[in-house]
Amino acid sequence: MKIGIINAGNIGLNLAVGWIRHGHDIMLSKDTHPEQLKERARTLALGRGLSETELSRFRYGSLADAAQFGDIVVMAVYFPRLEHVLEELREDGVTLSGKIVIDTMNPLNVDASFNHFHDLKFMEQTSVTEKLQREFPEAILFKAFNNVPAGLLDIKKWSDGHSPSIIFIGGNSVEDAGQVRTLIETSGFKPQFAGHDLSDSRILEKLGILMHRLADSEYGGDTGIAISVIKSQSE
Repeated sequence: MKIGIINAGNIGLNLAVGWIRHGHDIMLSKDTHPEQLKERARTLALGRGLSETELSRFRYGSLADAAQFGDIVVMAVYFPRLEHVLEELREDGVTLSGKIVIDTMNPLNVDASFNHFHDLKFMEQTSVTEKLQREFPEAILFKAFNNVPAGLLDIKKWSDGHSPSIIFIGGNSVEDAGQVRTLIETSGFKPQFAGHDLSDSRILEKLGILMHRLADSEYGGDTGIAISVIKSQSE
């Protein structure tokens, strides 16, 4: 698959490393300090065991380049930068028409002390996924990867007998859900489909509130937690 990643930060880069291993073609982009993206990708990829040959297969471009390149486009934008990124895409005439768009984002804002908090007012009215659908009405929207910390998107961190984290999916196309499931499975994770109503992406985003509460209350502020589901065997 050809995958364009819009604003490849921690989530986008971790996903890209897993996908390049499976032969996908990846283009990375960043709206701030794009000149640093190649070195960031190199550091992460080599640390995850990619070869120089695999590393050389990454492509780099502008936000619009990545949007045009991918048959699948991953929106992995830092939420406070979302309006700026959307404005750049609008100015470049990007419509994402007919493309599968995977939204990995949560509505997390940041205060003057760089503390992150959920934008509850925004969450009462809509979701990031619905906002993207309004912005790109001809795109095929899916929500996924928004409830697993970036550092846990390395399947090797689940190799000590623990069942890999599940990745919840919500999306508005029955026909295209299989491609998203395949991307999740090739990364080593287990997809769990939550339905075709994009308004349900609000539930998936609100799950982030629970995860942050658990991190603060149960795990001493350690956000390196994720959810796994084990189905009981029938007797």
